[in-house]
Amino acid sequence: MILIAGSCSVVGFSMNSQLKTRVAALKSFLGATQLLQAEIVFRRSPLPDILPLIIRECPGAAASFYRTVLHMMTEKGCSFSLACDRASSELRHFSLKRDEIEWICSVSHIAGRYDAATQADRLSGILSRLELALRQAQDEAGQKGKLYRAVGVTAGIMIALAAV
Repeated sequence: MILIAGSCSVVGFSMNSQLKTRVAALKSFLGATQLLQAEIVFRRSPLPDILPLIIRECPGAAASFYRTVLHMMTEKGCSFSLACDRASSELRHFSLKRDEIEWICSVSHIAGRYDAATQADRLSGILSRLELALRQAQDEAGQKGKLYRAVGVTAGIMIALAAV
């Protein structure tokens, strides 16, 4: 009975953990995109110089993703956009939705291709989408997280009692 109740509880807590992982990943990518925009607009830094800064300053999902991108650029000679496209499969590990992954990957099609003002304008659009997605993810984690935990524990107890 304890194993049944525990198993169902673990499922509920696991689903809650996925929601928290998504929120943390969105925060990380939001910070990375803001840093990228600032470096392009104000310091006019080239992308190969910005990526190590993002890896150092933006922990979590963004650091992991951009570390992979930088590795592909330096070791395999890929362009920034090609490296991001190839590394995009890594983004699924952070419980991100498909449109969120597309927004994150669209950064690679903007950065380094246009003048600084155009890049800043287009990155602002991505930032507003990520901010909205983050607010929605936080709301969802607050509401559904408690629900998933409660349903997992309750279902486990009910199944265990029914088995008796």
